[in-house]
Amino acid sequence: MKKEERKFNNNRSNLFNLIKNYSYSIQYLSFITGIIMSVAGLLIVLFLRDIQFTGIILIVLGLLSITISVIFNISKIKIFLFSSKGLYSANTFFILIGTLIISILINSVIYVSNKNGVAPSWFRSDLTASKEYDLSSQALNAIENLNENMEIFMFHRNDSSKDAISIKRTEDLLSEFSRNSNKNSIKFKYIDPDLDPNLSSNLNIERYLSGRDLPILVFRLEESQRLAHIVGKDPNESINIFNEKDVISGILISNQVKKKRIFFLSGHEERDINNLDRSSNSLGQAKVTLERDNYDVSSITTDELSRIILNFSLSNELDLFPAAIIISDPSDEILDSEKNVIQEYISLGGNIMLLLEPDSPKGYIEMISSWGIISGEGTLIDRISYVAPNLEFLQIKDSNSQIPDHPITHNFDVIYFPGSKFIGLSLMPEEIPITDEGVPYIKADPIAYTTISSWEETSREIIEFNQDDISGPLPVALAVEAIASIKGNPLKQENGEYLKSKMTIFGDTDFASNRFLFSAKNEDLFANSINWLTSDVELISIRPKVKVFRELVLTEDERNFVRWSGWIFLPALSLSLGFYNWWRRR
Repeated sequence: MKKEERKFNNNRSNLFNLIKNYSYSIQYLSFITGIIMSVAGLLIVLFLRDIQFTGIILIVLGLLSITISVIFNISKIKIFLFSSKGLYSANTFFILIGTLIISILINSVIYVSNKNGVAPSWFRSDLTASKEYDLSSQALNAIENLNENMEIFMFHRNDSSKDAISIKRTEDLLSEFSRNSNKNSIKFKYIDPDLDPNLSSNLNIERYLSGRDLPILVFRLEESQRLAHIVGKDPNESINIFNEKDVISGILISNQVKKKRIFFLSGHEERDINNLDRSSNSLGQAKVTLERDNYDVSSITTDELSRIILNFSLSNELDLFPAAIIISDPSDEILDSEKNVIQEYISLGGNIMLLLEPDSPKGYIEMISSWGIISGEGTLIDRISYVAPNLEFLQIKDSNSQIPDHPITHNFDVIYFPGSKFIGLSLMPEEIPITDEGVPYIKADPIAYTTISSWEETSREIIEFNQDDISGPLPVALAVEAIASIKGNPLKQENGEYLKSKMTIFGDTDFASNRFLFSAKNEDLFANSINWLTSDVELISIRPKVKVFRELVLTEDERNFVRWSGWIFLPALSLSLGFYNWWRRR
């Protein structure tokens, strides 16, 4: 009997212990489950607004589960809290709570200090080497010179994750301008054109998009209601659809009252300026670039130019006079009468951009030969700096000393010329006539060179250097300032300064075509050339910020040290320490 009773008691004790162990496991599981449910519910409430009620239920259930687990273990918790380990844990817990409270207070202060969602300037510090996130001096000057309050509207469709990132980056950029606007405020707003078609129509964005589905910034002054439009990059090509230069240009343009007129010469089978196809050799995208810089761009014939010159001569109104004339790769030869019209335009202080090709008619260089400008007869070949496999596809690089320092090409790194001839000056410096005051009639600055391993190739069949070929380095573009032709007479203005004309002559047109305009610095080269011609120095000086490439340069001995220390020293040190510990413990 005693044996059976003892056995029964043992079984009962084992069952009790089993239930007790299961109870402890259930309590721990309840506690962990409660924490998981509470955290999940909090995340749902914060980030999934559509199912917030579900999140609240999870939080309530989680807290209930934690509470039940604590109640069943209250005695153990008391013992734990009054132990040395418990006191240490309590200190850690209170430190954690204090840290959370301080973080919440700091974020609350920042939130209250925000202006339209923009963090206060006192809280920010740009620690990058090139100050990528601080505004440049040009940007600060543009903001300071604002005449009235400004609104900036960003039109862009948010159809993908790339679009969302692009919008966020643009908002971050615009917030910098808003943050630094004290004298006159700058406010910005994102607009989906599909959701607000009326505003899109009122701000006339379709005219500037020209049928393209691209982002656009619209700058509007509050009182005068003057507008400026800046078209951004394709978000499929880059998430940085706008840069600092774009915003500064928009601010400067909106502050201007009148647009300068730029004309493309027509009537000689020049490049099309209305075709926007990115794969074509047209200049439609170049036209859009000029319109973005607030120029009034259109075509003109020599007959129309002649009438404008006549009206200008009679009225002397500068508004009638074109700021610049662009001659873009004409196929037909120019007539002598047409030459006279363009030469008269230049002599009156006109500015021209001449875009040629190796096979362009010779009459256009003959037209400006009176200013000492000459060109080659063939195509330039460069064996050092080219885009493989085409030796005639010139890669003009600053690292090869191919880009002289000039306002047009300041801080340029790479330019592409897909087939060019050389453009130079026929006179030596001492042969250029000067005025009584010592001012030279002509000042010509090359803005791009080939390398020393280049030459002018006149053969169409075999590309090789011959003794008769002209060897490099050879200029492919010139920036010319002239107060008169070589045999002309300089004219003085009422202010006592000589009447000056400017010319930019390129041995290539393709660099400005739709196909290559957005390669390297080609767009900046084209835009800056026009800005220089029209004396829009503010627009020239604005350069997009680039990330600094930081290279670690090691000597041969330093590279050997890094290599052998990694391969031999560190493994040997680990083995030595291991052997020492084994020897000591054995």
